[in-house]
Formats: sequence, C-alpha cells, structure tokens
Amino acid sequence: MSVEVRAGRLEDAAAITAVHCSEVAVWRRGGKGEPAPYEALSLYDRWLHGGPWMSVETCAVHLNRWLRAGFLLLVAERDGEVVGEAEFVVEREPAPYGPSLHLALLIVHASHRRQGVARALVEAGARLASNLGCAALTTQPEPSAEPFYASVGFSPWLWLREWQAPAQPLPLPVEPDPLPLAPYPTDAGLVQRVGRYQCGRQAWEELPFDLALPEHQALPWGRWRLASPGGETAWLGLKAQALEPSQADGMVWARPQADLASLVETLQALAARLGFGYVDLLLEEPEGHDLAAARGFAHQTDVTLWRREVS
Repeated sequence: MSVEVRAGRLEDAAAITAVHCSEVAVWRRGGKGEPAPYEALSLYDRWLHGGPWMSVETCAVHLNRWLRAGFLLLVAERDGEVVGEAEFVVEREPAPYGPSLHLALLIVHASHRRQGVARALVEAGARLASNLGCAALTTQPEPSAEPFYASVGFSPWLWLREWQAPAQPLPLPVEPDPLPLAPYPTDAGLVQRVGRYQCGRQAWEELPFDLALPEHQALPWGRWRLASPGGETAWLGLKAQALEPSQADGMVWARPQADLASLVETLQALAARLGFGYVDLLLEEPEGHDLAAARGFAHQTDVTLWRREVS
C-alpha cells in the first residue's frame, strides 16, 4: 500500500491522537502510578503519558496553537487512514542554526512501522525545507531512532549536555523585566543558548502552560527581558517540570557572544524567586562543560541534535 503525505488540519486531531496513543501499552494514574483504563483517566493523567496528543481535547488545542503560530504539520495516510504525523518549525536564527526547518516530532502508528511511513514524512519535510529556502532539516532524535535518521541522510551536528544548578537568591546587578506574553524576537540576532532541546522558536512558543487544566495552571513559569548596561538584550525563561515541579527547565535567548555565565546566574536567582529548588540547564559543548565545572553543577544527561543538508 502506498503512503500519501498531505498537510495536516485541525480536523485530524482525533486521528493524530490515535497514532500517539498506539504507543502506550499500559495507562497509569499520574503517568507512573497504578494501571487504569484510558476512559477513567483525567486529561492531565493522559497528558503525562506523552503530551497534548494523548487526548482529542488537548490535541486539538495543541494543533490549533501550532498552526496559528505558522508552524507546519504533515500527516501520512494509507487508504485514507492517518498512520503517521510530523511537525515542523521554520527556524530563522543566525547561522549555523538557521535558516533551517526543524523536525520537532515524527511518529508512526505502532501497527504501521517499518513500512516506509516515517521515510515518506522525512522526504516530504526535505521538500518543504527546500521550498522555504532553508539550508537544512534538523531534529533531536531519541537514541533508539538514530539509525533511522542516519539512513535518511541525517548526521550528528550539535552536542549538548544538561546540568543541574541550584536555585540561589543571588543579588542581580540588573533587574529583568517580566514579559510573559511577547512575540518571538525573530529579527534580533538572538540564538537559544540554553535549553535547546528542540529549536529556539519552538521553545519560545511552548514556554507557557497554556492548557486550561488546573494541574497546568498550578505549575510556575516565567519569561523575562534583560537589558544589560552595554545595551545588549537577552531573554530568559523558566518552566516547571511536570513530574518534578520543584525543578525548572531554564532557557536563554541571547547573542552568540553574550556572557553566558552572568545570564545563568540570573536564571538561578529567578528560579529561587519562583520557589524552585533547582534549574536544569542544557548547554552546548564545550562551553557548557567549562561553565558547569567552574560552578560545580551536576551532570544530568546528554542530547545530540542531528542535521541533514537540503538543496
């Protein structure tokens, strides 16, 4: 059976939810508690199994936000049935990060894997990247998926390491301005220097907990603009980790030459103000290693971004 790839739409929410839910063998309360039927779980409990795609209600909210942000969505069909999905973000950061098309998500229904569906979605993404004037496709694959990405032309590109820093009520020489709602600074020459789990624009758009769920609304987050005395501007973000709400993921968007050490100190201080105990900092190597060693941060995990050039 041939695979047809087309642009995804909001009305695909139910079919996309079915693709994502096919990965879950056992549904559990709280994401890791006692087994429970899917129908008996709250929207938040389902979300804990893999994000907004795990319920039609929250999937539709995610897709609506994704498409309204100008991001791209492709679905793969067989005989009219949606069997795979891919989500993309156009990244316009300065080189070497952009211009690129970032493959933020690629998933195939469990019963349709190893049948060319994922490959068809990647190749469609490569054509999109070329049409949009992007130099490359980028992605952050799970280690188990790296052989597949190598087979479709990707190779390791950016090495990052996650470090855990204590939140500290440090005095700040410059007070950042809290600006939770702000447009992505596309033309400011900034790159995401901290927290690049996917790409800079995606992290910006996904920073708020925007689902109208009580559990989400109780989780702290924040975004700030920091103007240094020298005239440089940086943006900082913090977001609670759902399964470990005493910990935050830290984010920094700044110019490539900006002093990262002072920005990390500001994140630690802001994390303390929001009541966090720790902040996780995903930093590029080797810069991150040198900073973490000097500050005594604890190593958490490693992340590799992959890249495929497109013509």
